[in-house]
Amino acid sequence: MINETVFTIIVLFCLGLPIASFVILILLVFFEKEFDYLQLENKKIEMENELHKMEYLRLSQQIQPHFLFNSLNALLSLGRLGRNRDIVYALEELAQFLRYRYKYADKEILVPFITELKITQNYLSIQKIRFGDRLSIEYHVDEHAKSTYIPPYLLQTFVENAFKHGLEKKRGDKRLIISLKREGSWVTLSVTDNGPGMGDFDIKKNGTGLENIRKRLSLLFDLHTEVSLSRQQNVTIARAIWPFTPEGEK
Repeated sequence: MINETVFTIIVLFCLGLPIASFVILILLVFFEKEFDYLQLENKKIEMENELHKMEYLRLSQQIQPHFLFNSLNALLSLGRLGRNRDIVYALEELAQFLRYRYKYADKEILVPFITELKITQNYLSIQKIRFGDRLSIEYHVDEHAKSTYIPPYLLQTFVENAFKHGLEKKRGDKRLIISLKREGSWVTLSVTDNGPGMGDFDIKKNGTGLENIRKRLSLLFDLHTEVSLSRQQNVTIARAIWPFTPEGEK
């Protein structure tokens, strides 16, 4: 009886072994295909990320020269007025911008908001020399928002546009307000000026700056982002919204 049981087990084992081997072979082929598919998907994602990075850097490079051109024009204005001491001070502020560019902006896709604010203040210092007491600047920075990271030159571009399309055309007192606030998981940056405005507030029709920012934000974040330009109660407001991104999530 034992011999018959052993014989039956051996027969079943011999019959089952090829079937089990066949099933294992099919599973191996399946998993190999899945593994190859995952590898291809990973390579595809890596390529897409690299293309996004290249596109982002290309867009970033479009913005950087604007500051230089505007600063040089400001220096020329000071030179025509014979304000040599102010020119020296303005050159020092310009040097700070160049240091920022090579230390952060050419290497990072996001920088601390406070860093971006400081470099923008270098530009504003030059404008303050030009316009003196006619120019007033206000800062409204939410303590819960200021730890966020920001694409380089975002604030800088908003401020430059405020001067180019508004404040430089306005006679009398010029007012600029920089505001950053947090609303849940998003932060909102706005730059308000009391210039005459530009008439058309479609960001795609007002140079490369604002449309550039919109594209860069969409490349950086999968969540909701927004860039807008509006006219309300005789002031122009440039606004950007993106996910709150503190240092640990950069």
